Amino acid sequence: MEPIIGVNIPGGTNLDTLDRVLTRIEEEGWQAAELNLSSCPLILGGQLQLQVVRHVHQILQRHALQYTAHTGYGLDLRRLEDAPMHRAVMRASLEACQALEIDRLNFHYEQRSEDPRQEDQYMARMAEACDLGQSLGVAVNIENVEVEHVRWALEAVKKLNHPNCGMTLDLGHLWIASHYFGFPYLPAVEACAPYVRHLHINDNHGVFEPMRLTNKEVYDTLDKGYRFAFSRGDIHIPPLWGNAPLREAFGILNRAGYSGIWLCEYYSHLFMPFNSEIRRNVAEAIRQASSQ
Repeated sequence: MEPIIGVNIPGGTNLDTLDRVLTRIEEEGWQAAELNLSSCPLILGGQLQLQVVRHVHQILQRHALQYTAHTGYGLDLRRLEDAPMHRAVMRASLEACQALEIDRLNFHYEQRSEDPRQEDQYMARMAEACDLGQSLGVAVNIENVEVEHVRWALEAVKKLNHPNCGMTLDLGHLWIASHYFGFPYLPAVEACAPYVRHLHINDNHGVFEPMRLTNKEVYDTLDKGYRFAFSRGDIHIPPLWGNAPLREAFGILNRAGYSGIWLCEYYSHLFMPFNSEIRRNVAEAIRQASSQ
C-alpha cells in the first residue's frame, strides 16, 4: 500500500488564507494536512464557536485531503492555575475535531513536573480526553517533545492504557532529545514503534536550545534565519535536510507495521519552491525503507 504523505498547515494561516493554503498543499501533491486549532478562532474563552467551525468545515471539504489536528498554543493540562479553563479548551478542541470531521488530535507531552499534583492532573485530564475523544470518534495521541526524555511520553501512553490513546512520534524532537538527554536514537524509535499511531517528520542537527526551557517567551521570538543558520534547537526544517537518521527510522516503523499518515511537519511556507520535491523524496525514502 502506498504511504499517505501529509504536511502541516503553516502557522499564520487564518480564515482568509486557509483555502489558498490548502489549494497549494494539494497542488504540491500532499495527500493530508494537519491543522493547528489556533490557526482559526474556533475556540473563544473555552467555548466552541459554531459559526467559525461551520465556515472552516466548508473550506476543508473543498479539498481532497485527509485531515489531522494539533491542539492549539497555550494548552497546559498540568497547569493548576486556571485549570478549569484549560480543561474547557481541551474539551472544546475534541469537539472541534468531531465537527470538522477530523479523526485524530495531537497533544504535546511537554516537560514533566516534579510536583505530583501537576502530574496527577495531567494524567487525569488525558484520561478524560481519551474517554471524550472515544465518544466523539476522535483519537488522542501524545507527542514526545525535545524538552523531555522520550520515555516519559511513552510511559504516559502505557500508563493510560486506553484504546483511544496512542503516541505521536516526532522524529525531529526525538533527535534533539537523544543528544541532550544522552540516549540512543534508533533503539528509542524501536521502543516507541508499537505504540505509534501518528507521525511527525522533520529534521534538525540535534542541537538543543536551552532558552526553550529558560525563557520560552524570548525563544519564540528568535529570528528563523538565525536559528536555521546556526541550527539552534527545534528548527523544523524539511525532512532529509538535516542529519537525523530518518531513513533508518522509517525502516523501523515500516517493520513495526505503521500504517498511519506520514506527516511532514516543517516550515513549508519557507521552502515553497522545493515542497513537491521534498514530498517525493520522503515518499521514496519510505518506499525504500519498506523494501529493506
